[in-house]
Amino acid sequence: MARIDARDVFQMVNILDGIVTVVASTHAMPMAPTLGAVAASQAALAAACLCPRCSFVGPTITSAPTAEAQVALTFDDGPNEALTPRILDILARYGAKASFFCIGARARQWPGLVRRAAMAGHSIENHSWRHSPRFALLGSHKLAREIDDTQDLLADLCDRPPAYFRAPAGFRNPWLAPLLAERALRYAAWSHRGFDTLDPVPARILRRVTHHIQPGAILLLHDGRNARDRQGRPVIDTVLPSLLQRLAARGLRAVDLPTLLGNTAPVERLSMRSRA
Repeated sequence: MARIDARDVFQMVNILDGIVTVVASTHAMPMAPTLGAVAASQAALAAACLCPRCSFVGPTITSAPTAEAQVALTFDDGPNEALTPRILDILARYGAKASFFCIGARARQWPGLVRRAAMAGHSIENHSWRHSPRFALLGSHKLAREIDDTQDLLADLCDRPPAYFRAPAGFRNPWLAPLLAERALRYAAWSHRGFDTLDPVPARILRRVTHHIQPGAILLLHDGRNARDRQGRPVIDTVLPSLLQRLAARGLRAVDLPTLLGNTAPVERLSMRSRA
């Protein structure tokens, strides 16, 4: 049986909602129940887009079955002139690897940090060009540009294109998945999220990213911005060393996504814009 495309579902629901509304208005049907039903269906569609780890709008990686004692460490929203170097220093101190989901505009501003992370053996992945809060509302053309501009820049900086994409805040729509498939990009979410941009208490962040942690987990932290603790320091200064120590105590190794998912073979470099 052919897989139902989420785009078709969205379009069908919107068409049916429109038909129901028109019929109700032209046949003197009670509008309150009609509008309630339409609102409920639209809310369901919105919920699907606002669920970062749901697979309804497209294939989603949240963890990986693995026989290896390893977890993937990922950082979003960088590079950042102050935070990214600190994180790279801590990772080097503990011999850990990570994946950095970079915002294209920030990578253009701080290309040396992207190159430094890549040269240290970390993977550089795609996190859109602008990190727009309206990302999930964009149509195919604008989504493609967000992906392609970032993909081309990061490929130029690192001599290999990213293999994974993550939407801003994890919010997306059904038009994203086909664009990723055309570009051989896989969508990566997470299993554990620290909320380190919001929570100023390192102990709580550490508890979230280690709760029931198992091999194959994907952890989400941030190098683009961080909450500050009571002393005014970025919480990552405390969280990351403690996290790496706790992983080691449990016999787990922090790796990047390609290592966790077994995708370590070189990827042919392509200009994404040339495929349009």
